Amino acid sequence: MKIKKVNTTDQDFNRMVQILDNTLSSFNSGIQSTEKNEYHVFNSISDLTDIFVAYNLGQAIGCVATKTYSEDVLEMKRLFVDPIARGAGIATKLINKLESQAYSHGYKKIIVETGKNNNEAIRLYTKMKYQLIDNYPPYDGLSNSICMSKYL
Repeated sequence: MKIKKVNTTDQDFNRMVQILDNTLSSFNSGIQSTEKNEYHVFNSISDLTDIFVAYNLGQAIGCVATKTYSEDVLEMKRLFVDPIARGAGIATKLINKLESQAYSHGYKKIIVETGKNNNEAIRLYTKMKYQLIDNYPPYDGLSNSICMSKYL
């Protein structure tokens, strides 16, 4: 497996994000449409900073990105691993790459939001030493979100 740093115009990254959005849309089918629209705004890729795509045998199999939240805090965004590649530690490797990059740029903390029913993501973040925190803006008013953080 290889991890490559890309930008927001990368075709593989955009394809992964489209699959992620479709997956989340079906996963969050019980959420009211007004709240779904709010999430869509929060997930714009235009303000992402570092973007990484994981490849296996030349095929994109996962992605993760960051968004600057404050001077010393990055928000993890758009973590996704193709279902056919899950269980091989790809998400862990992507997060490790993201954390290493953040640390090397002087960031002190990573924050992340996920759906309160996304047990797979919550387990992964917990395994990687992320801890539950109060929902941070803009998720502080959204009942279907939980937020976590990790000091680097």
